[in-house]
Amino acid sequence: MTLQTKRLLLRCWEDGDAEDLYTYAKDPDVGPIAGWPPHQSLEESREVIRNVLSGEECYAICLREDGRAIGAIELMRHTALVRGDDECELGYWLGKPFWGRGIMPEAARALLRRAFEDLGMAKVWCGYYEGNVKSKRVQEKCGFRPQFVREGVEVPLLHETRTDHVSCLTREEWLQNRQPKKEDRMNKYIAICGLDCESCEARLATIRDDEALRGSVAKRWSELNGVEITPEMINCVGCRVDGVKTPYCEALCPIRRCALGRGFETCADCGELEGCEKAGMIIGNNADALRRLRELRGQA
Repeated sequence: MTLQTKRLLLRCWEDGDAEDLYTYAKDPDVGPIAGWPPHQSLEESREVIRNVLSGEECYAICLREDGRAIGAIELMRHTALVRGDDECELGYWLGKPFWGRGIMPEAARALLRRAFEDLGMAKVWCGYYEGNVKSKRVQEKCGFRPQFVREGVEVPLLHETRTDHVSCLTREEWLQNRQPKKEDRMNKYIAICGLDCESCEARLATIRDDEALRGSVAKRWSELNGVEITPEMINCVGCRVDGVKTPYCEALCPIRRCALGRGFETCADCGELEGCEKAGMIIGNNADALRRLRELRGQA
């Protein structure tokens, strides 16, 4: 079974993934917080692929651009939390270089869709150990609701006990969460670079069919950019909205071309955001644009 999202490929683990697995699993910041020790050798990673990451619903998380494993995610049927045949538990981890890019929520949503639509699950459980704030945020973004806290839970691979925070998502809640909220509908007017398309004069002129505004915008943009821009070019409904766009937004904007070429919805999906020369043309001079992108990323 292979699952795809906008940026990700979720597939079965293979022996050939051992080197990539070892690269990320040897990091002491990755495994211990999830309850397992860092890998000590390439051979250990190879054995983990064969004996641990071999479950029927265990997937390697890969970027679609290269197909290389950067993390793992799994739906588990037989755990201490699962109480029936129509329940399962979601577990996951991600290589540290890919943190903060919205990758894990994207992968988790794909597995939740798999659980509820394909496997007929009525409930999916998920937990995180005390202090694992990143895992907590993934669950919150995916709609999980806190259920209870377990003290003194054994962590056998690390020979210790911890506090475990347990959350749950039912099929009914998942279906309800899929209905677009007002703030989600508004987010489509945040441009790829973080600018506010909703208040852009080009968009206002378009939706109002305001020829006077088109003319004044064309004149101002021509003077600002040193090129001729005609009123007919001021025709745009938004950077990320289906429909007409200005010639620059449609084909020339380097930020939009870069994001679309890499499969990103906005610059918030890129781990190089705040060091990017292209994005810096906007966010370096517009604090609100950077704030919006951070909010989309969930890091505001």
